[in-house]
Amino acid sequence: MSLRLLFCKSHVYIHRSKDAKDNLNGFIVITKERDSQGQEAILSWVSNTALDSQQRNWLLQKELVLVGDDPSRVPVKNVKMNSQILAVAKSGSMGSFSISLASLYSIEFRSPSPSGWWYGSVVVHSLSTIEDSTLPVLFFHDDLCPSTKRRQAVLKKSFDPFADTGGIYWGGIDLRTKIAELVDLQRTHVDKSVWLINATLDDLRNFSTDKFTKNKLNDGSKDTDESIISDELWNKWEATKWSVMSQIANATSKTGSFVSSLVKKHPIVKLVEQNRENRYVKQMLENPRVQEVQDDFDSAKVYLAKWALGVKEEADRYQLNNQLNETYRKLLTNDLGFDITADTNFSPLELNKAMQRSFPLTRPKWESFFDSQGRLSITVTEVKDFIFHGGVDSMELRKEVWLFLLEVYPWDSSKDERDQILATLNESYQDYKNKWMFKVSSFDDEEEMEREEAYWNDQVFRIEKDVLRNDRNMDMYHNNTEDGKPPVQNAPGDHVSQEVAPEQEDTSDHWTIKNPHLLKLRDILKTYNIYNDNLGYVQGMCDLLSPIYYVFQDETLSFWCFVKFMDRMERNFLRDQSGIRDQMLTVTELATLMLPQLSEHLKKCDSSNLFFCFRMLLVWFKREFEFNDVCSIWEIFWTDYYSSQFQLFFMLAILQKNSTPIMQNLNQFDQVIKYFNDLHNTMDWNDLMIRSELLFIRFQKLMNLMDRKEEQSGNIQSEDIVTVSGADSGMATTSGVELHAVDSRGEEHPVSDPILPNRSHHLQMLLQKKLVIQREPPRTHDSVK
Repeated sequence: MSLRLLFCKSHVYIHRSKDAKDNLNGFIVITKERDSQGQEAILSWVSNTALDSQQRNWLLQKELVLVGDDPSRVPVKNVKMNSQILAVAKSGSMGSFSISLASLYSIEFRSPSPSGWWYGSVVVHSLSTIEDSTLPVLFFHDDLCPSTKRRQAVLKKSFDPFADTGGIYWGGIDLRTKIAELVDLQRTHVDKSVWLINATLDDLRNFSTDKFTKNKLNDGSKDTDESIISDELWNKWEATKWSVMSQIANATSKTGSFVSSLVKKHPIVKLVEQNRENRYVKQMLENPRVQEVQDDFDSAKVYLAKWALGVKEEADRYQLNNQLNETYRKLLTNDLGFDITADTNFSPLELNKAMQRSFPLTRPKWESFFDSQGRLSITVTEVKDFIFHGGVDSMELRKEVWLFLLEVYPWDSSKDERDQILATLNESYQDYKNKWMFKVSSFDDEEEMEREEAYWNDQVFRIEKDVLRNDRNMDMYHNNTEDGKPPVQNAPGDHVSQEVAPEQEDTSDHWTIKNPHLLKLRDILKTYNIYNDNLGYVQGMCDLLSPIYYVFQDETLSFWCFVKFMDRMERNFLRDQSGIRDQMLTVTELATLMLPQLSEHLKKCDSSNLFFCFRMLLVWFKREFEFNDVCSIWEIFWTDYYSSQFQLFFMLAILQKNSTPIMQNLNQFDQVIKYFNDLHNTMDWNDLMIRSELLFIRFQKLMNLMDRKEEQSGNIQSEDIVTVSGADSGMATTSGVELHAVDSRGEEHPVSDPILPNRSHHLQMLLQKKLVIQREPPRTHDSVK
């Protein structure tokens, strides 16, 4: 492999003493093999005295090529490296050193004095304490460096001395920009001069502090006490404002009799009288839906419940987006009711871990996980921690990460092994596809062949019908044309082409699929029908395939990812519905345990079977959230970080978040169904994911507590009762046969249909990470009617 020079900066000194005569002048360079990963790049400092004049002149020339005049970035160029120069660095001659970026823990970028009293410097910290002690501090003499001087002249001419560097421009900024292109470089909040290289989540969490918001502070800037005080006052004001809005929403929800009277008289007039200056009411009045519900008592109650929740949702979202961590922590503690005994209370670490979701998995971070052979060099749990608590940074990166999450690629495979696997998968997919393309049949009996032909035609009809309705709001699927672009027609009297509006499209062949991406979806689903011929096609499966294909836009990879996804989702589509029924029963038991008051209220509304959860669980909330949000939600579920059925805790979080407006406004089955059907694109998935994690941790603590109590008591007596407050103003568990909920006023409420949480098979299954897989039994003539 040829060695490439990626970065070079001259007049970088080592100050061996206070006497300037002892200073060692040299070059700092970054080199890399052509086909190696960024983390394998080598950072070197080479002393001038160890180079001959020809080598020095070569480096000076390349420095000006690599560091251009654009002050916003270091150009992504590279030139062939003189290997003798790197050999000098590796030899350690005259203080020279060489170290790989993957071997570094952090780098300090110390900005120069604006008045010129001191030089900017860089301190490199190695993962090895022995090696770290030998690495010198490097000082950038920018007044002598040609590339830095050239860029300073450009900045001065453009009257932009700070550019996008956030502080005085100096040579270390060029170095930092280049390193950030090669590895994951994260600035710490505790010390803004320190940047972590390929940091673990624990490192990122340890170097974070609630006093700082997301890293919007620029290099060279300093926080003054006045600015910190100002930020704190502003945050307190904003928090207070949203707290007041939440109280308004609560007050509206709690006055049930007032609301009933209000709606019976005239819902709109009375509401305006009571909340004339409230901007949320004004927005509601402008909504055309108000005209539809103002004369309908039940619908108006649903609308008011959603309005009350909307105000609280906006308040919660503000707290989360603006990282008012302490306020948001108190909000969660209040909403989830976790201020109780030490056995089941949250530790600060558990709260911070759930709330800290600001470190997404980036491309440099992902590449840092693998060694030179492309084999994972950290634990799978560490990788999943990043994904669960931060998600994947981009659609492009998902093309690689999802293959591992869905176990198309084994976590312990090398790059060569994955290439072989891909070749095998391509061949295998084509074999399955050929079976329906060329109608390969294994039946000798003519009557049997006719039955199979009728069955197959029905399956194809179902598939094509769903594909044509699939995510047509997405750009890739929107136009049913052969090139996927909007249809055009010639304007009358000339030859100018104009786009045809969707409502003007020719509908004569409405059921004919033309869009190339929709055709790929159809082919994948038909091939899966051959692969899993017992299951057949069931409505909703296209919903699961669509995001996968949207990410990969590759037929073979999409098929095998869909196969792996269906391994865990097949139980949702069984003909006898036993799989989805088990999940509904589990959610019911989970809600009875964790949200007893809501469960009791839903029972009074004839909704105790939680039928409204069916669609959400069937296709994993695909219809409730925006497309990009669905991708984020799914990849978190795929980690199985806490449980292979974490989607049930996400469902529980939705119930918990909506419990107050439901209990205080709705009292009929139709109202509850309408309320949940209208949640589409109204929920904050990130807030719900935080709540899901905390609910699981609490559930796990409760189950462990029950196990300990059983061990201590030996034989369980029917009168043994353990009562715990919490959740939706009441959470209870019992080791006996009676279940009591304790509300926020300390009053006990018996909960009917009690369960034994530590003995429930469904609840115990929630604690395992192993996939729950249920298969459709062999298909018979009677089973496909």
